[in-house]
Amino acid sequence: MKFRYAAALPVILSVLLAGCVAGPAYQPQPAPAPTVYPTQPPPPRVSVYEEIRLCRADNQRAHTEVLDNYERARRAGRISPSEAQEFNAMDAQLRNVAFQLGRDGLNLPECQYISSELARMRDALYRMSRRDPALARCMADNRWAHQDVTEMYESARRNGQIHPGEAQRFRTMEARLQSLRSELARDGISYQDCQRIGGTIARERDEVIRMVRYESVAARCMADNRRAHWMVYEVYNDGVRAGRIDSREGQRFREVDERLKRFQTMIKRDGVSLDECQRVSRAIAQERAIVDSMIRN
Repeated sequence: MKFRYAAALPVILSVLLAGCVAGPAYQPQPAPAPTVYPTQPPPPRVSVYEEIRLCRADNQRAHTEVLDNYERARRAGRISPSEAQEFNAMDAQLRNVAFQLGRDGLNLPECQYISSELARMRDALYRMSRRDPALARCMADNRWAHQDVTEMYESARRNGQIHPGEAQRFRTMEARLQSLRSELARDGISYQDCQRIGGTIARERDEVIRMVRYESVAARCMADNRRAHWMVYEVYNDGVRAGRIDSREGQRFREVDERLKRFQTMIKRDGVSLDECQRVSRAIAQERAIVDSMIRN
């Protein structure tokens, strides 16, 4: 038995060694390399000096835009006299802004503050330029008519042309006129509201004329002359605001003004006859025609 195991041992070892030589050895597989994508370089950082330069350039454009928009609105008649005064105060700020933008040493916070100030002024100018010339003229007409009704009554009362029984009626009318005055003073009034107020004032005016003892035709003529006299100045001032009056025409208007002053006493005087009133009407109409020709040229 021992002999047989000893004889078989070399054979078994040979087989095992042959299997080790013939069989391939196990080799671990390397991990796949990660995919590499091309990357974009980060954008270059804008320097503080470049930010200031861009901010300054934007502000200079905004400054020019505000001035140009105001001039366009003024020429179009969309800036009222009170708004022109408001812009005059703003103009001082704009001059200071122009100085600040032109100086050396402007830092970024200062430039950004100027940007916010220009935006505020641009918004204020937008609010001004929304003014409707037709609405402005309607409002001016209503204020004049309102004042004229009150002056007509006071003149007639001083001269004993109002019956005592009519005084109570006028006090009621006066309360209505006060309400209309408040409406004319409020902001945001529409053109339709303005026309409605104008119609109401016209009815109050007709009522005062009915109260007065002198003939209504003469009263209407005098009231019309006062309005026409006032309108000559209003049309001229509109022309000045629209940039249509030069120095030569300004000199011509000073001559017109001297003639109008001579009519002023007459149109305020009581007891003027209808013939006198109509003569003044024709004279004022001639002065109005002269001013209209200045605006058209």
